[in-house]
Amino acid sequence: EAHLPRRTLDFLKRLARAELGSAAERYAAAMGVTYRRIAIRDQRSRWGSCSAAGDLSFSWRLVLAPAQVLDYVVAHEMAHRRHMNHGPAFWRLVLQHCGHAAQAKAWIKSHGQSVHRIAP
Repeated sequence: EAHLPRRTLDFLKRLARAELGSAAERYAAAMGVTYRRIAIRDQRSRWGSCSAAGDLSFSWRLVLAPAQVLDYVVAHEMAHRRHMNHGPAFWRLVLQHCGHAAQAKAWIKSHGQSVHRIAP
């Protein structure tokens, strides 16, 4: 019993790595970009990030959100591989590849803080 919380978190992180990795491969191919690696972290204020070197970092909590939210966050971060800003060209690329971006952003605005508060 004492190991149950740790085992649950380990499971969620493995699930996050698999789902985020699959989405990253799909969006990288569709957008014609590459990335160096993916890290799954215990982020409490960000859903994801992308470094100029191509390192992607995602919150494991994304697997607790609807699938379209996880999908949108990956598309958003992958678009940063082409545009390291949030300018018009960036948003055009996101919307070109993720038609449900507005719905996902609305879900994040409404529910994101409560999911970020979930303790590991």
